[in-house]
Amino acid sequence: METIYTVHQREIKLKSINDCINLWFWGDVHRDAVGFDEQRWKWFLKKSAEDDPDKTYYIGMGDYHDLASAREQQKLTRDHLHETTMETLDELVEKRNREFAGEISQMRGKLIGLIDGNHNWRFPNGVTASEDLANRMGCEHLGWLTHLTLTFKFFTKTQNVYIVACHGRAGGKRIGTSINQVEDMKAIFPIADIYCMGHNHDRGAWPIDILYPSRGRGGVSIKQKRQFLCRSGSFLKAYEKGRSNYATGRLLRPADLGALKLRIGFHRDMEDGDRIITDIEAVI
Repeated sequence: METIYTVHQREIKLKSINDCINLWFWGDVHRDAVGFDEQRWKWFLKKSAEDDPDKTYYIGMGDYHDLASAREQQKLTRDHLHETTMETLDELVEKRNREFAGEISQMRGKLIGLIDGNHNWRFPNGVTASEDLANRMGCEHLGWLTHLTLTFKFFTKTQNVYIVACHGRAGGKRIGTSINQVEDMKAIFPIADIYCMGHNHDRGAWPIDILYPSRGRGGVSIKQKRQFLCRSGSFLKAYEKGRSNYATGRLLRPADLGALKLRIGFHRDMEDGDRIITDIEAVI
């Protein structure tokens, strides 16, 4: 598995500072797995489609399909299997991507980008399944780790919202471990607004605050900034009667399935100069 780091920027125009957008983080779909929760996946697509399409955006967090994890692909090499076998697998992945792109067609034009997961098939030309899906959707391929800047424009004013997103790491059974792994990214990129990981199938958003110096008309003052540590959820069920899976084998907590929605808005601070403040709320 390649751990590619990317940097991207997306400009979003708003009519008024009173406008807000909905930003959905979704991933770990495992669309072709036996335990895929199709009902919950369809509910997510329906629910997100009910938001104002002009003010709704999406980020995919990896593992859209279940075929061939990074470890499995080390064994499924083109040197060890017949050429026709590999061609069959390539065609299968392409077919599933075509069908999946059709399923998420409502996101076209609003899908900011797709993160790589550890289930990410590589074609003979070096393109991965997530790259292929990004090409089909006309969005950015974000790699395994990305620093993303959303630049909001309100006539002559702009405000940046910084997002650090990564498919993520897993390990440990406690919720504190899950949050700490996201906070590890904050140690590398300390001033982002949103930090998001997938991979371990947890779903949630934990607000934390930092203090930072800001220069205004009255000199330097100390301001408070809210940041969110997020896990993007999953659509893979566990503990189904009569079935074996990874979560059961390791006695892991059943994940709170679904996607994560953040609402990003703004207000003006006139007390210490005319500044725009970012307001972020989580909808679980």
